[in-house]
Amino acid sequence: MTMPRPSPPRLVLEAVHARDAAAPRGASRGSLTGVSLALGAGVFAVVGAPEDGTLALSEVISGARAPLQGRVLVEGQAPARSPLLRARIGALAAEPALPDARTVEASVALSRKARGEATTRVGDVLDPFGLGHLARREPRSLSFAEARAVELALALSTPSPLLVVLHEPLSDVALNLLGLVRERIRELALGGACVVVTTSSPADARALGDRVLVLHKGLVLGEADAAEPMPGGEPALIAWVRPADEAGERAPVRMLARLLADRAEVRAVAWSEAAGPYPRAAELRLSGADLDACALALTDAAVEAGVVIEAIAPASPGIVQVRAAAEALLTFRRAAGLAPRPPVVLPAARSARVPGALAPVAPPAPSAVPNEAPAAEAPAVTHDEAPGEPGEPRGGT
Repeated sequence: MTMPRPSPPRLVLEAVHARDAAAPRGASRGSLTGVSLALGAGVFAVVGAPEDGTLALSEVISGARAPLQGRVLVEGQAPARSPLLRARIGALAAEPALPDARTVEASVALSRKARGEATTRVGDVLDPFGLGHLARREPRSLSFAEARAVELALALSTPSPLLVVLHEPLSDVALNLLGLVRERIRELALGGACVVVTTSSPADARALGDRVLVLHKGLVLGEADAAEPMPGGEPALIAWVRPADEAGERAPVRMLARLLADRAEVRAVAWSEAAGPYPRAAELRLSGADLDACALALTDAAVEAGVVIEAIAPASPGIVQVRAAAEALLTFRRAAGLAPRPPVVLPAARSARVPGALAPVAPPAPSAVPNEAPAAEAPAVTHDEAPGEPGEPRGGT
């Protein structure tokens, strides 16, 4: 049986150095230090704090900012230098920046016109996400979360997208239909787009991504299938349970914990009970090498203890734990004198569980986006800028 060949990379980063301008007075919060990646169609979640370079990454691959050094290529072209290419890149930035207009409706129409769409009907963008009630509002009257929700809807409605870059799409957005956001992201990936999500939430990364990359201090230190354990924590489950007998005077949740502690499949168990004279509900956390075996052990023990399982979900380590694990790995590599890793080539392999191959990939032929005449291009990106100066922002949609 032959394995399906991974799709050619949509997005290529070659030894990219970049800085954001998110701190006060245009100062930098984070940077990239020689990042090399090659990403094909699929959803790739990048976990890290802004200080690790997530904002710098989202800005440089969307074309909002040129790299200080190295190259960023989408379908073989630099997004910071090609307005035609940026028209096929959807982007949700950290700070909303809707075009100035009298109404949200007019602002959305301007955005769609700028990326070359023939129709500028606002309902096509806002209504599917339950945002139609904002159409008549003034953009300046929107809250931060409302403005980001409108920009998220615009990004997810990009026509024939090659790349979609979303910074914290499940946070600070005034949307009640986050499940629809996940579905739309999946549709874009299945349609051939490369979707890059930057987030400081490991749980959001696992919920959205096919693959998860850990960005720490400007370096990509690890990558894995979204269903696999993340750095900073062993496989764990969280279960919400309650006693089956409301009038019972025994403590069934504690009995459940004792039963699980005796199971060979369970390495550790902890619980937090609700307040009251008798435990009415509890949150139970158990870990082990095999989560499926842990779940079966939990089910068996719950029947014996007289406990009802309301819900079970995989647990993700927090960003603090992920960064601590990444720092330990970085310290080890430096102490061992290990050379930087080659470009990470990632297929979208959530179902097949195929790990990304660590090998360089040649950039694809620039056939999907028409080439622009040299006169219409922005000045070429140079590599001899002062190391302390960020690249100049570039206009884009």
